[in-house]
Amino acid sequence: MTDILSYQPGQTATIVKQVFADGYRSDGYLGAPIIARIILPGFTLASGFPATMTKLDTGLYTYSFVIPTGAVAVGLYIVDIYWYDPITFALQQDAVLLNVSAPYGIYSATVKS
Repeated sequence: MTDILSYQPGQTATIVKQVFADGYRSDGYLGAPIIARIILPGFTLASGFPATMTKLDTGLYTYSFVIPTGAVAVGLYIVDIYWYDPITFALQQDAVLLNVSAPYGIYSATVKS
């Protein structure tokens, strides 16, 4: 299942990932999950990735970043997360979608005469 989160330009987006083994949160042995990439609304890649998620508790990880401001920030962001299964050590993938919308409707408008 893919999570869909809603944000506005300039807000701090927080991604949370739980890693399970036999139904319980587990850290595994191959490190924390990583944010492999963030695909921006114009289908370009955000710089600075991959990045390792921060451990909050056993099998619970988080990563935060600030969404850009301005009209170009509005749209769909795709966050790719990779981690290793704690039991099989197989590489797993997940995606989180961020729907960034303009506050109060139209973000900006100009009229040319």
